[in-house]
Amino acid sequence: MADFNKQQMIAEFKKQFGFVPPCSMGAGDLGEDMQKIISEYHHIIWGEGVIPLKYRYLMALATAVYGDDDVRAKLELLKALNHGATREEVIEVFRQQVWMKGAHTIVKLSPLIKFMDTIYEKAQHNGEPGSH
Repeated sequence: MADFNKQQMIAEFKKQFGFVPPCSMGAGDLGEDMQKIISEYHHIIWGEGVIPLKYRYLMALATAVYGDDDVRAKLELLKALNHGATREEVIEVFRQQVWMKGAHTIVKLSPLIKFMDTIYEKAQHNGEPGSH
């Protein structure tokens, strides 16, 4: 895959998303061709789409919560908030996950709610717009 430029891929991710997705970098361990395929797929999923990015991140948050992936849930929560999700929207997603998975899910959600509230408190302290 002579036309694949890893440095260009990294620059494009940083420009579009502000970070390089771990899956794109990790795919490089499986070969440059796999890294290119995964990177292109990431752009398809997280680039322009019919569903606004905020809602796609909320869906990813729900999936992470349902899958008991605490690290991914925190990451998706942060991305959803950074793309305009409100506390009320996040709480609605969490309530829906309790319905889907059961009351024991509340134990997993408490640290995420505290993390979200910390983000809002910092935003309020810094006088950032949209802080609740």
